[in-house]
Amino acid sequence: MEMEKEQPQDIIIKHIRQQLQSGEMQPGMRLPAERKIAEQFGISRGHVRTALQTLESYGIVETKPQSGTFIVGLDVSALDGLFADVLKLDAFDFASLAEMRAILEVNSARFCAERRTEQELEDIHQALTAYEEAFAAKDAEKMYATDFELHRCIAAGSGNSTLRSMLMLITPDIMSTYQKHKMCVPFAPKALEEHRLLYRFIREQSPEVCATLMKTHLDGMLQFAETLRNRKGVE
Repeated sequence: MEMEKEQPQDIIIKHIRQQLQSGEMQPGMRLPAERKIAEQFGISRGHVRTALQTLESYGIVETKPQSGTFIVGLDVSALDGLFADVLKLDAFDFASLAEMRAILEVNSARFCAERRTEQELEDIHQALTAYEEAFAAKDAEKMYATDFELHRCIAAGSGNSTLRSMLMLITPDIMSTYQKHKMCVPFAPKALEEHRLLYRFIREQSPEVCATLMKTHLDGMLQFAETLRNRKGVE
């Protein structure tokens, strides 16, 4: 059986873990800039950002505005235990992660419409604008990055930090699997329109409409997840 190729973000996570284990990196140290990490590994900055967001959601790194991203000041053995938890994500099956994402995203949209601040609404609007620009430019890599950012901003507006952290933890793995199986159509007009409607109803503070719309938005992912589950059942 052909082994699945390791995802770029996992390579970065393992590299940082190895540097901590070897003593080349210490708790409290600042990580290199995203651009330098991307150049070192020959990957996109989007993959670097995904790795760092995953590590931040587990409390392994902390991003300080205008200062950079730092390893938190925990004991190395404690950090290693957290890394082990991050890398266990590979053992989760896609269908379960997809179902969990749908539960979280639907409630994220509902809570965001109820609780968002004007600044959070502006952040969502800026993310939507970047998504629209990527769509117009037919820039697939930027489309995936701005899609992720838009959903992150909606989660941030939910007023629930645990919900946001859980979404940031599982969404990158879901998106990479979805893309790997070529089930993601980046320039689908339907997806663009759904994102615009999500922003509209969050602005108008219509929580139940937002929740229903988000469920519709994720139906394709859930159908694909069920396909993979059924395929696994007959192997």
